[in-house]
Amino acid sequence: KCKRLFKIEIIYVDFSISDKEETVEWNENAFMKMENLKILIIRNGKFSKGPNYFPQGLRVLEWHRYPSNCLPSNFDPINLVICKLPDSSITSFEF
Repeated sequence: KCKRLFKIEIIYVDFSISDKEETVEWNENAFMKMENLKILIIRNGKFSKGPNYFPQGLRVLEWHRYPSNCLPSNFDPINLVICKLPDSSITSFEF
């Protein structure tokens, strides 16, 4: 059985066009099969929980109001060039 991977390299989501703020309920394992994801930008969204996984090839992480106090424990930021987490509750970066 072959492993299926998504070829998505960039995700850009901006919730600022919404009139009312609603919490986004999502699967925290959503990035698990996105091994090609290089750029993740999420602006103005309110998420119910943080992700359990980021791909190792992630180079840009910009997540306004990141919903967790830490990045996924299995994430090695060796390829991360830009990391912006404004208005987030990150308490420490432990790698």
